[in-house]
Amino acid sequence: MDIDWLENEIKELFEKNRVTVLRDGKRVSYHAPYLRPQIEYPLWTSGQLNRLWRIWYRVMQPFRVNYPHQWFWDSCAHAIALSHLNPELAKCEIESLLSAQQEDGSIPHMIWNCNSMHWLDRIFHYLYPQGPGSPYIQPPILAEAVEAVYQKTGDKAFLGTVLPALYRYYSYLATVRTRGDDGLAEIIISYESKDRGREYDVIYGESNAKHVLLGPMTRLMIRHHFMGWDKDKIFASNLFRVKDLLFNCVYAENLLSLNGLYGVLGAQEEQRLFGEMAKKVETSILTKMYDEEMGLFYSLDARYGQDKQIKMNTISSLMPVILSGIDEFRVQRLVRDYLHNPAEFWLAYPVPVDPLSSGLVAVKQDVIWRGMQTWILPNWYIVRGLRKQANRFPRSYHEYNKIADELTLKTYEMVRREGFREFYDSQTGEGRRARDFGMSTLVLDMIAPMESGQGQPSPAQGDIDP
Repeated sequence: MDIDWLENEIKELFEKNRVTVLRDGKRVSYHAPYLRPQIEYPLWTSGQLNRLWRIWYRVMQPFRVNYPHQWFWDSCAHAIALSHLNPELAKCEIESLLSAQQEDGSIPHMIWNCNSMHWLDRIFHYLYPQGPGSPYIQPPILAEAVEAVYQKTGDKAFLGTVLPALYRYYSYLATVRTRGDDGLAEIIISYESKDRGREYDVIYGESNAKHVLLGPMTRLMIRHHFMGWDKDKIFASNLFRVKDLLFNCVYAENLLSLNGLYGVLGAQEEQRLFGEMAKKVETSILTKMYDEEMGLFYSLDARYGQDKQIKMNTISSLMPVILSGIDEFRVQRLVRDYLHNPAEFWLAYPVPVDPLSSGLVAVKQDVIWRGMQTWILPNWYIVRGLRKQANRFPRSYHEYNKIADELTLKTYEMVRREGFREFYDSQTGEGRRARDFGMSTLVLDMIAPMESGQGQPSPAQGDIDP
């Protein structure tokens, strides 16, 4: 692998996607997931035709792939990649997210870039409550992003500055978004996790693969608007309540990161609190979300308190491989029966969102998180999980590290050949949708353990220390 090439490409990508805006009178910088040129003129237009094309372009702009705003888990991924190249920029990315934190501790899943809003953005801006962004959230990767920066810098002053905001954010998840006694957070729309994932069709009662303006997500947002975005009313409506597996695995992992980070500062009370929270969430995942017969984990339909497993095998079902308390037998089943099985997830360019056995072989450009799409963020988590389990279970040390190495090499191969794309075809490796897509720079963090010859768990993490 050519690390120098990779690092230079990533530096150029972030330079292209850098955005500086004023937010509450303060200048902040972040990196958009993908900044497409505002207007692209075909070669055959000129003069008056250019004017007509400009009108047409602006009408159709919402339906073109363009991500000028700041997205929560994208920015966390950017910070992790940037921690290898420019930790100061990584800090700016995190601080930009925290600048949009709300009074209740939440951080929007999407924060507006008001200089780059098209007409449909302005409609959603009207629908959303007043504020810097959306009323929704995304999988909570923030603590891992802060941890990545600390590992590269050892900057305790930075930790001391940002941890109070993280405390408020994860407390929001533990109170407003946790409605049962199992510690599992709930999402209220599929935007908050895998967007158009097929398991959410069960909750919507129809396919979520329709055009977004005609599909159930937009109708649900309108319903939330007429509820005044009141979370209690939204939960009471039971229109969409899911204890999402991917979301909660990320949640548990990040609570564990917080446990370690507060340990760095010697804050024993906070360390104990987040250690206990991590253990509670993880225990609930391992008990309530597991199907012993299938050897798979599933999200829960939490409407009306039923906590019914949504029996659909997706990449989310593999996510518990990142957990610190999962037993050896369950890891073996996940890895050998599903992840490394060519009839399921181990295709030419793994890991697809849906397994081959699902029959969803097509990769559609406009329906994300569905079918044979390989996204680098789940690959990053799975590789981290494999390396963690390799160190926990010595009998499988070489097997799990070998699979992690293979997955890392396949991911690098896609990036080297196709560039940093939004996702890739898991059968051909072809890149799809957005180009210069920031989240895909996580491949650099995947490669780092191979280059160093380590593959160890992160220093701030380990077993849960209550």
